[in-house]
Amino acid sequence: MSICAIFKNENIFLREWIEYHRLLGIDHFYMYNNNSNDDYLTVLQPYIEEGVVTLINWEMEQGQIGAYQDWYNKYRSETRWVTFIDIDEFICLRNDRSIGDWLKRRENYPCILMYWKMFGTSAKEFHDYERLVTEQYVVSWNRLGPLGKTFFNCRYDIAAWDETSHHFTLTKLKVFGIDFILPPMNEYGFFIRKGISRGLNKKNNTIQLNHYWSKAWNEYAKKMNRSDVFYKDNPKRRINYFLNFENNNIATDYTIYRFLIQLKHKMKDIDFQ
Repeated sequence: MSICAIFKNENIFLREWIEYHRLLGIDHFYMYNNNSNDDYLTVLQPYIEEGVVTLINWEMEQGQIGAYQDWYNKYRSETRWVTFIDIDEFICLRNDRSIGDWLKRRENYPCILMYWKMFGTSAKEFHDYERLVTEQYVVSWNRLGPLGKTFFNCRYDIAAWDETSHHFTLTKLKVFGIDFILPPMNEYGFFIRKGISRGLNKKNNTIQLNHYWSKAWNEYAKKMNRSDVFYKDNPKRRINYFLNFENNNIATDYTIYRFLIQLKHKMKDIDFQ
């Protein structure tokens, strides 16, 4: 089980993100560096030496989809499952302790969508760099979003590479010489149409993708003033873009807290006993 991610100047958030997903059972991380000029290598080098991280320098501007396609062409055979998520996204299991256990019950699904749970600033002007992202931000939307990211089963083929590839991954299945294009499924076993499907926002959802989209205002302001790995015209520069997300934060969600004692021990290099 692997993650493929593209990152740019996010060194202060990399270790928490990697250690958290290792707790859930992710085996390997393919990290595409998109012209970072911070000290990312200091963070990643121990993981590279351990064989947990493969680092690829990826200079293409707005190179997110291209990076994913590069991974598909070069590394697909090395893993059974892969998800293309960002450094501000954390897979959150509600019941299982391992993503492997969760996927095992869906091993024949070609592609599974994890719906977003959006988190905002939690009314913080300044991010506390001594505390975990997953601990600081608990104010969220009161529902799952209609989009998210997918887990792709590498026994199948990805049918298209475009702006929908990581939100709505289409897979291809050949039967008697005929190609069938399949949309992703959700955890309830329903195929998804245009990002909306049966079962969305059931109270018994077992997985969500916590999207710490803005963090505190000072962190979001940095995003407003830099280039984006996907958009040439960065929509984050427009204040209304921010407010459209922030004003939906009317609930709290502590689900991920079930993992945080273990994560804090890992961040301090202490074995949890």
